[in-house]
Amino acid sequence: MFRIKPMSQFDQHQKDFWNEHTNLRSYDHPIVRAFAQQRVALIGELLGNSVINRAFEVGCGDGFGTYYMRQLVPDIYGCDNSLLMLQQNPIDKNLLCQADAYALPYADSSFDLVYCWELLHHVHAPITVVREMARVSRKYVLIFEPNCFNPALFLFGLLMPSERGLLRCTPWYLKRLLREADLKQVRILTGGCFTPNRTPQWLYRLLRRMPYKWPLIGVSNIALGEVVRRPVVVV
Repeated sequence: MFRIKPMSQFDQHQKDFWNEHTNLRSYDHPIVRAFAQQRVALIGELLGNSVINRAFEVGCGDGFGTYYMRQLVPDIYGCDNSLLMLQQNPIDKNLLCQADAYALPYADSSFDLVYCWELLHHVHAPITVVREMARVSRKYVLIFEPNCFNPALFLFGLLMPSERGLLRCTPWYLKRLLREADLKQVRILTGGCFTPNRTPQWLYRLLRRMPYKWPLIGVSNIALGEVVRRPVVVV
């Protein structure tokens, strides 16, 4: 059975790796742009008529999410543990901060939407991160993670130590994370036909014409949870 390294080793390895590496393609690469715009369109569909005035991306990295999510939410903030990645992020640096996802530097209920793109498979204790995301959100928590049922991603996870955490990422795993973080499940689905960093140009030309929602073998598992605040009982 697949085993993840002990917490200190796993998290330290991830921190070391992302302090020395950035994504293979920049935020404005045509394939990255198409990947992000497909996601943003899906997020708009998932949120429907909900008013989202302020959003926060946990693990914002070099800007795949924050840059294009501004199409939906002009007031958007981000944090990442890697200073190198933050330096590559194209949005206003005053809206970014270096922070640990286990302890987000914001007060409770600070944002309408708190989301992450492919972050949780890079941390040893995802539930701790999701609970932190729920704490600083007043409406929604949105999670995108690689789908381990996609054959190419499964092989990628086996071969790349920095990506090994994706081998735990199934739709049911995300469902459990929402439940354990006391979030009301709104939607869980699988979608996407190509990845932003490693899809070759010739293959992208074929895959971009495919529908976004691909049950079971799409490249991403997506979970939207709603924050439910329980009333405080005064004794």
